[in-house]
Amino acid sequence: MKDGVKEGMTIKVPASISVKKETQSVFKNLAQSLNKKDKKELVLFLPFNVAKIKSDTTIAVQERIKKDKFLNMTLDFYSGVLMAIDSAKALGLNINVKIYDSEETKNFTSATATIQKNNFDNVDAVIGPFYQDNAEKVAAALQSKNIPVISPLSKDEEGKGYPNLFQTMPSNESVKNAMFDYMNTKNGNIIAIIDPKKAGIKQYIDAYQKDTKLVGLTEKGSFVSDSIKKHFVKDKTNFVIMESEKTGTIFTVLNTLSNASKEFQVQLVLLEENKTLNFEEITLNQLTKLKLTYPSVTKDSDSPESKRFERAYRKKNNILPNDFATRGFDLMLDTMLRLSQGTTFAETTNIATEQIEYKFDYSPKISGGYNNEGVYILYYNTDLTIKQAP
Repeated sequence: MKDGVKEGMTIKVPASISVKKETQSVFKNLAQSLNKKDKKELVLFLPFNVAKIKSDTTIAVQERIKKDKFLNMTLDFYSGVLMAIDSAKALGLNINVKIYDSEETKNFTSATATIQKNNFDNVDAVIGPFYQDNAEKVAAALQSKNIPVISPLSKDEEGKGYPNLFQTMPSNESVKNAMFDYMNTKNGNIIAIIDPKKAGIKQYIDAYQKDTKLVGLTEKGSFVSDSIKKHFVKDKTNFVIMESEKTGTIFTVLNTLSNASKEFQVQLVLLEENKTLNFEEITLNQLTKLKLTYPSVTKDSDSPESKRFERAYRKKNNILPNDFATRGFDLMLDTMLRLSQGTTFAETTNIATEQIEYKFDYSPKISGGYNNEGVYILYYNTDLTIKQAP
C-alpha cells in the first residue's frame, strides 16, 4: 500500500490554504458556501484487512493484490479518497480525517470493537464499512450519539431502519422510479414488454406503475408486433420498455418500433442493463434511431472537471481512475463539503449535489435513515454519443 495505511491514522486537512474554486455541481456548488471556522471530524472504516496480509511474504502480498478483488476494490476506493483529501486541502477545508481498518467479511467487522476502544464523541460523520450488515452494526453502535453513518457501496436495503444510516448508492427500486418519473414528466404513453423470466420487474410494475400498458408474451418470450402497435398513441411520446435478453424478442421489438417510428413518436427504454444489446447483429444505429434511454447511477462525463480529475489521478497513480476510484473521490469530497457548511451532515440532506460521476440527492426513508435518489437518465444520441436526457 503505497501511502502506508496505519491503524487509526489521522490525516489533517489545514484551514489556512487558499480556496481554489471549481464547479462541483449542477445542483448546488457547496464549495461556494464553505464554513472553515468549525473543525470537523470524519472517520473512515475501510476493509484493508491488514491482519491477513501481515503474515504474508512480499511475494505473497503481491499475489494477493493481483488476485484479491475485494482488496483491489478497497485500494481503488482509497486512492480516490486520497485524491478527495487533496482537493479538500486546496479548498482549505477544516477537517480531520481518521482511517481505521474495518477488517471485514460479509458477516463480520472489527469496526464496532474500534468504536468501543476509541472516543467517538466528537466525530461528525463516519463513512463505511463496505458491507451492508456491517454498516448497520456501526449505525446501531453510533445511533445514541446521532452520528451519521454513510454506507459507501451497498445497494441493499437494511432489515431495520436506523435514523443515522445514509445509503449513498441508489437502490434498484430508486433507479426504476427515476426512469418512470422521467417518462411521466414527459407525459409519455408507457408500454412494457417484460420477459417471463423478469418476474421482479413485472412485480414492480404491477405494484407501483399500474398505468403501464403491458404487452403479453408467451412462456417462450414470443409475441406478435400488432400487440405493441395497438397501444401506440399519436399525440404523445410512446416509451416502450423492453426487458428481455432473448435475441428473437429483441429483434422483433426493434423492427416493430423502427417501422412504427414513421408514424408515431417512439422511444426505446431499458430499466436494467441488457448485455444482449452488445450482440454484433444489433447495430448502434438501430438503438440511436430509437433514442435508447435508460437510468444510470453514473454519467458518461467528458466535462472539464472530469478531465481534470483524470489527469490529476493519472499523474499521482500512473493509471486512469476506475469506477471505484471515482466513487471514492466523489463520496469523500461530497461528504467533506457537506460537513463544511456550518451545519450537521443530516441538515444538508435537503441539498442535491453532483460531483464527477455521481449525484447525491438524499431522501428520508419510511423505515428510517436516508436513501440517495440521485439517478441520471441517459440516452443514445444520433451523433453516436450518450447524453443526459433533457
